[in-house]
Formats: sequence, structure tokens, C-alpha cells
Amino acid sequence: MNPKIRILDQHCVNQIAAGEVIERPLSVIKELVENSLDALANKVEITVEGRGTSLIRIKDNGIGINPEDLCLAVKPHATSKIGKIEDLDSLNSLGFRGEALASIASVSKLSIVSRTRDQIAATEIRIEGGQVISTSEVGSPAGTTVTVEDLFFNTPARLKFLSSDSTEFGLISDMVGRLALARPDVSFSLRRPNNLIFNTAGLGDLLDGIASVLGNDTARKLIPIEYNEGNLSISGFISPPDFSRSSRQGITFIVNGRVIRSKLLNSALKNGYHTLLPSNMYPTAVINLSLPPAEYDVNVHPAKMEIKFKSERNLSQVLTDTVRKTLLGSRPLTRLSLVSDEQKPYPQIKKSDLPGHVKSNSWEQIRMQYSSKTNYNPKINYSSKTGINSTINDNLIPQQPEANPVIPNEKDDKNSFFQDLRPIGQLFSTYILTTDDKGLYIIDQHAAHERIRYENILDVYRNTKTASQTLLIPEIVELTLQEEQLILAHYEELYNLGFILEHFGERTYFLRGVPILNNLEAPQKMFKLFVDEIINNPIPPSSERLIEKWIFVLACRSAIKANDRLSLLEMEELLMKLGKTNNPYSCPHGRPIIIEISKKELENKFNR
Repeated sequence: MNPKIRILDQHCVNQIAAGEVIERPLSVIKELVENSLDALANKVEITVEGRGTSLIRIKDNGIGINPEDLCLAVKPHATSKIGKIEDLDSLNSLGFRGEALASIASVSKLSIVSRTRDQIAATEIRIEGGQVISTSEVGSPAGTTVTVEDLFFNTPARLKFLSSDSTEFGLISDMVGRLALARPDVSFSLRRPNNLIFNTAGLGDLLDGIASVLGNDTARKLIPIEYNEGNLSISGFISPPDFSRSSRQGITFIVNGRVIRSKLLNSALKNGYHTLLPSNMYPTAVINLSLPPAEYDVNVHPAKMEIKFKSERNLSQVLTDTVRKTLLGSRPLTRLSLVSDEQKPYPQIKKSDLPGHVKSNSWEQIRMQYSSKTNYNPKINYSSKTGINSTINDNLIPQQPEANPVIPNEKDDKNSFFQDLRPIGQLFSTYILTTDDKGLYIIDQHAAHERIRYENILDVYRNTKTASQTLLIPEIVELTLQEEQLILAHYEELYNLGFILEHFGERTYFLRGVPILNNLEAPQKMFKLFVDEIINNPIPPSSERLIEKWIFVLACRSAIKANDRLSLLEMEELLMKLGKTNNPYSCPHGRPIIIEISKKELENKFNR
């Protein structure tokens, strides 16, 4: 009887391994550049033809490879980085499994030329399809040059799954850019034949690297971020809320010099922008994390792009809190530019130009900037017969003292700005026009009142002992299958938060109680909107986030609306209440509340 189980030959094993490690040309470049960085290179030159299948060349000035090690380096699982499994707990290198060169060699025509600094001549080894063709001595400077030609020549099916030249090269340039951001102390250059795509100076300044990779305009707008406590340090740059994009493409995470992908860190970063960015928008960020190797596992992904953290909850919370504090400390005011791009000057970038890079006396400077008050003597009169005052006075919730703000030492600074604003009129019955004699500010009245309502209701909830308020007449709620599954998944949490639901049959429930309810109409409708808010969020909500979503709905539905006419007195009251909030710059859904048009830009527009 013939056995059904057989041991694969080494060539087949290598090609399967290559399929895991070498997905496409950018995988080759990533692995080879990481080898160059592990070899202590401070200059890495990358050349690519077409989409990377015809030619990839990586040249570095690292320590090189000894001749006796060169033949071993291309064998499977041959590595100088570790000797036993325990070494992974103190690993400081980017590569360690010894798979990259063997995997690349098995699906390409590979040439390696390398010389250490104490050798007279370099050694070249040539391999085709995993078989060594020749070794010889050649002339070459110290360092290593790896040339990969005819990638996937012996696995043509793999070629069918590659995209066009422009798409593949776009992925390559993106990856090289991220590697350059991870190591600003290394000079990187990316070339196509006779065409330099970009290069970095390698002087160790991350901001210079960002300017080279992401552009000067992006670098000017970013805010520095920093945290250092215990074994964890966080550094880098994040964008202000008004500089966002519709994808995560602008986000780069680096752990101990390694570029990684992480859903955990992405969620933590986005949570730091909580209510400062709409749910479908994302920041630009380059964030370095430094922590002991024993605190994470990099051996969970064939290409080492994803890692597993030991203390995920703590790391996530620290990053979220650090981002949040940085953003609120930078006074994230949206500015509307009236100057055309052609008129804008482009000075050299300096760290002091960045919105979040402030000296120790920066808040004092802001106080001085907005300290001069002018007597309020409006010449424009509007009717106060609007019926809005009762809404601004927040009659929906019991009147209780406001809780302390998240960052108490910044409250006076925000007030110093908003107290100097005075309304001068209403535009389209939707926007409040204000000034402090230094600029014109346009405030979305609904977004402003929504922010006020949200923070007031949240304060009341946190300071109220009673979790639930029973409805006098239960409301009937009919749910879709998706809505019911969500309710069942979070049933206990909802109950603990104050939602009392009783199953009636066939996805129909009685809503008998809700948290935070006073003089509120249509609780059933509000509850359905609340469920929609949860469904539309891809991140599983915590108990705190569930109640925040409920308060989102309450705040939005009870706030003044567009087309509501306001008197100047009501506008003043709204500005006063807005200035007392923890975040007066965006509504709970992340939309901007206030937009600034500077006096200088107005003067430029009038050619003054």
C-alpha cells in the first residue's frame, strides 16, 4: 500500500516559504533593506526597473559579509541574529529567521556582492532558482550589493497576481518611504533607471525625513507628540484635526525601528482624536514606540509586519491619552485660507513653526495675544423673539455643577480666547460671525451647542447615582436581525448603564428605562438612532463608549439647529458656554465648530 503522506523536497519547501515571505516585489525590497539596516549601513541605495520583477538592486555601506559566511547566508533558516528561542526576548535586529535570502533566491536570479572593511577584494555569489551557479572574487567598495533579476521567473502563476508597473512601484515607494521614516539617521535613495524618485539626508531629524517623504506642506502642519514613562516612550508627529484624509494611508507606526501594521495602534490613535475627527476621516501620523523586546512578539507574521503586544490595553490607553492631550494642548482651530497657493511663501521648515511645538511660555503668549478687550456696542439689532433661550439654558438635564475639565490647566487659556470673542451677526441663520479685532471667526451654532450639550449631559451622567430612569409608558422597539444581535451581545452592559429592555417576541422589545432622561420626546426613536451609532462604528464599543454614543444622540437631537434665528444676547451666551467646554473646537462627531479667517488674509485679499 502506497503511503499518502510524504516529505516535500527542499526546493518545494523553499518555494512555499517564498510564497509566505515574498508576496510581491516590495516584499523583496523590505527584506533586503532591513538586512542592510541590520548590517549597520547609514546609506542605502535602491534601484527598481518597471514593477520590480525585471530588476531590483539594493546597495549599502554596511559591515559586509565574510566570504565563508556568504554561501551559508542563502540557505534556509541561516541567521546570525539568534542562537536559541530565548534570544527573541532581547532581539534588537529587524531580521532573525534567516528566511529572506533563501526565499528570494528560490524564485529569482540572485547576485550578492559583499566586502568587509578588512578585506582587499569582495566576494560575489550567483544563484538561480535556489541553486548556486558560481562564486568569485570581484572589486567592490565595502558593504553589500544585492541584485534580484527575473523575480518569479520559475513561478509564472505568481506574476499573474501582480498589478501594473505603476501600482507595484507605488507600493514600493510607499514602503521605502516608511522605512526611511523609521530610520531618519540613514540616507535612503530610491531610483528608477536614470531617474531619482526621492532621497533623504540621513541626518537623524525625523521632521526632515517627513518633509522628504510626505512633503514640506505636510511637515509644516504636524504637531510633535511625546511620552516617556517607565519602559515605554512615544515620540513623533501627528496632524491637527483639520488636516485629515479619508484613509489610513498617512499613518506610520514604528516599534523599535521596525515599521509595522497594527489595528490596535490604529484604533488607539483614532480614539485619541475622539470627537475631533469624523468617524470616516483619519489623521496623518508618524509615531515611534520604544519598549523592551520582551513586551511584544514579532514572530506572528511571515513578513514580520504585525506584532503582538503583551500589555495591549495599557499601551492602547497610553497612546490614546497622549494623542488626546497633545491635540487639546495645541488649540486645534480650523483656519480658512483666502490666499491662493501661488501667493503662499514656502520658508524652510523649523520645529518652532509647528502648531504643537511651543515654548514653556507659549500659553502666556496666547493670553497676551487675546488679553485686550473692547467694549461691546453693537450697531446691528436682531429680534430676540426666537424661542432659543430655553434650549441654550439646557432644560433637558438637571442643573448641576460642571465636572472638572480633562486638562484643568488649559481651561483658562481656552476661556481667554473665547471671552474676547463678541458676536457681530448671524449668517444664513446657521453660522455666528464673531471677532476679537484680530480675525473673523465663523461658528457653526448647531455644532457649538451640540458640544455644550454633550459635555453637560456627560458630566451629569458621571455624577448621578441613579443609573436608570423608568419610562412612564414603555416604548415598543422593533429591531432588525443585525440590531438584535448587537443588543444581545451588549445586553448586560446596556442594563448596567441604565437601559431596561424586555423581550416581547420576534425581534420586538419593550424599552422600559434609559439613562439620562428628562423631558425628552420619542425615546424609542432616540434608542434606534443610538443603535445605528453603534452599528456604524467598526470598533467594538466599551461601556464608556456605549454611554457616549447615547449622549451623542441626546446632544445632537436637543441642540439648536441650522435655520434657528438667534439674538445677539443668545449668541453671547452660546459663546460663553462654549468657552467653558473641554474641547470647544469640534462637535462630538468630529466636525469643526469654529473657523478662523485672519486679519492678514483679509488684507491680502483686498490688496492692502
